[in-house]
Amino acid sequence: MGMGAELLSPDKVRLPRAPLAAVNAAKGDVFRVRREPDGSLWIQEKLRASGYCAIRVMRTLDSPLGPVEPGVGAILDRFAKLGVTGAGMFGIAVIDVPPNADLHALRRLLDAGERDGWWTYEELCVTDDWRAATSP
Repeated sequence: MGMGAELLSPDKVRLPRAPLAAVNAAKGDVFRVRREPDGSLWIQEKLRASGYCAIRVMRTLDSPLGPVEPGVGAILDRFAKLGVTGAGMFGIAVIDVPPNADLHALRRLLDAGERDGWWTYEELCVTDDWRAATSP
């Protein structure tokens, strides 16, 4: 799996954070997996959603946040005040949005950052509450 999923049973794992490129997977989600003869695990189906959302945030080339390296700290710092964490590399972060986050404030920040040329973003895994929260 490559991301250190927590093994709950021989055929179930929980994600410690949202994957960088997977759609419909968020921090804390539980998946059924199949173990290959070489020991690798392959996801079969999502068993339980955690309620977290996963949003991929990509710095623009001329972002006012500064150079892409040394990492994604400039992106993650913007979301920390809203209780949102994440991980990433090379100017791409996936933020883990907890179910109790201020979704309206978060969407306003995402939209403002996109409008101001800081980043673009994509919804990887979202909840109905996320869809209902608009950024006025």
